[in-house]
Amino acid sequence: MRGYLCYAGMELKRALKRLPHILAGAAALVVLMGAAALLAGKLLYGGQAVERIPVGVVLPEEDALAGQAMRMVSSLESVKSLCDFTYIEEEATGEKLKKGELFAVLKMPDGFIQDIMSGVNTPVTVILPENAGAESRIFKELTDAGAEILGSAQAGIYSGDELLSEYGFTDKMAVFERDMNQIYLTYSLPRMDYFRKVMVNAAKDVSVPVFYGISAFVLVLLLSVISVSDLLKREPAVMRQKLSLMGIGPFTTAGSRILGVAVLLSVISVLAAAAAAWTGMISIGLNTILTGFLVCLGAASFSVCLFQTAGSRIGGIFLQFFLVTAFHFLSGGFLPEVFLPESIQRAAPFLPTHILMEGVKMAVTGNESLVTAVELAALGVGGWLIAAAAEVKEA
Repeated sequence: MRGYLCYAGMELKRALKRLPHILAGAAALVVLMGAAALLAGKLLYGGQAVERIPVGVVLPEEDALAGQAMRMVSSLESVKSLCDFTYIEEEATGEKLKKGELFAVLKMPDGFIQDIMSGVNTPVTVILPENAGAESRIFKELTDAGAEILGSAQAGIYSGDELLSEYGFTDKMAVFERDMNQIYLTYSLPRMDYFRKVMVNAAKDVSVPVFYGISAFVLVLLLSVISVSDLLKREPAVMRQKLSLMGIGPFTTAGSRILGVAVLLSVISVLAAAAAAWTGMISIGLNTILTGFLVCLGAASFSVCLFQTAGSRIGGIFLQFFLVTAFHFLSGGFLPEVFLPESIQRAAPFLPTHILMEGVKMAVTGNESLVTAVELAALGVGGWLIAAAAEVKEA
């Protein structure tokens, strides 16, 4: 037992000597990750996603009701916030679409309003330019949404008329249609109310700045290990033989190496937690400390595992950088999971970077999760076993 503790102490001393190296590497990464987090936050929620959409409208001659209908549509909050309507002649539409002066054209048919009232439902022709950009596609979504709202309203009214007709209340149809139109208009016209009442956060249960802070912190932990990669390389064959004669096997060497790296990462974590607490972003408690150490152990175990399986220091550096970057993207670290394909979203919870992010999130929010704690422990144990198995195979 004394030999094990002596070897672990030696590894820990070796690791502490590399503390300035890992702090310098972490500082450089913090600057880069901080800039990336701010930029990504602005891309998600800052500024306007698209320009205003100029739309041409071709009205039928001598149809005042069609003009009134267009004025009503253009007054909707969800429409006027994006679209600028211009009334033009039909002959000029093609040229304006080609020049990019218009992103879409609405061609209103003759008797459009009368057809709606009679149930004919003559469609409005929507003309989009070739190779339509984002603005044209957004306008298409607006028109499709409007058509679905109108279709559902008419379906409800026709169903009610059919019911009244079957029971002989045909004299009540006019009152029923008036009341139903009023109800549908009340719900469909002020569509922006839905966006005021429901806030969708791509970062889920934390704010966007906190989400990218967690993402950057995990990435800094994993990539800063590269600056002390000499600690993770395998011992020479002679050294392994000597250790074996002393009864110190691959499990002890791998575990000691993981512990040394975890201590270095813990120093980075303490500094980051102190800065976050000073700014009021988090409050440090026992849960934060324990979870933070589990995160550091998981990150160290994962890193040592990669270096041991790579077989060489250069191979480990390349594997650490490319695999961590790929895993971090697939875990929703660069772009939140909600924007990724469903297949990737289903696989993300099993990736090491996702587990580490969930662990940091638990430490930041203070919301205890047994599942996350077990996953962090499993990551640490799994990396240790794989690293030890790689040393056994090499021996």
